[in-house]
Amino acid sequence: MNVRTPLVLILGLLVSLSATNCTEEDPPPAEEPEPECGNGLLEDGETCEGEPVPEGCDPASCTVQAGYECTPMPPAEEEGETDGESEPPEWTSTCSLLPVCGNGLIEEGEACDDMDTAANDGCDQNCQIEEGFSCGGEPSDCAACGDGFVDEGEQCDGGSLIGAGTPGCSDSCQVVPGWECFNEPSMCGPNCGDGMWFDTSIPGVTQGFAEECDDGNNDNGDGCNAACVIEAGCDCDGDPPGISMCECGMTDDTTDTGGTTDTGTDTGMETDTDGTTDTGGTTDTGGTTDTGGTTGTGSTG
Repeated sequence: MNVRTPLVLILGLLVSLSATNCTEEDPPPAEEPEPECGNGLLEDGETCEGEPVPEGCDPASCTVQAGYECTPMPPAEEEGETDGESEPPEWTSTCSLLPVCGNGLIEEGEACDDMDTAANDGCDQNCQIEEGFSCGGEPSDCAACGDGFVDEGEQCDGGSLIGAGTPGCSDSCQVVPGWECFNEPSMCGPNCGDGMWFDTSIPGVTQGFAEECDDGNNDNGDGCNAACVIEAGCDCDGDPPGISMCECGMTDDTTDTGGTTDTGTDTGMETDTDGTTDTGGTTDTGGTTDTGGTTGTGSTG
């Protein structure tokens, strides 16, 4: 017997088994299709979508670009959820720039933006107006409140830094409700017609500026005229600094001195049958006053 024969048979069997195992292996899994950005479907890996893709959403990857925020936010993946179990939802994102302090634009949450984030220049590092300053414009131009000059962003400036001031102009150079201001440095007085009655009981209101009334308008003929003075024949009431309530026609200039005055005197005589002569009448001098009784001057014969 040839010794090599069994070896050939064994080798042939091994080759046969190897070939069988290769044919029984599972085929490699198919690759997941890449998300198609811009089809309006929010697929795996996308954080924004739309047809067309909105500005702020990267058109290549449908992810939110730096400096932007997009809404609505993608839903959080629920626990146990498997990719591919449900169809991607239809999605339209709205994207907007995030506020950036220092870009010169006054955006949401900012009170000013002077194109820097330095402090002590009127607009601080968080783009908020610093105490003692007023700011206006884009980029913001900030000026010190209290220098007596009404700068951009200021409604008034009483000159607190130069030893002046008025209660009608606030520390932030804004007009206090109920006041009106003019000139530089600002002078302020009651604002007639705004419905806030400022008399001398209000701090800072002098006699020359005080209002007699304020009914919330500048009309004449309603009791409180256009200069906030009470009109003749009218009465205004209220509690400063509240609104005045006026009534007219409640008083009568006609003076009533009593009832009917009868100034006539009855001087007729009446002779009684007993010989008594009555010569006194009745005199009514006002109201009804009886000043004469009956006087008997006759005698009995």
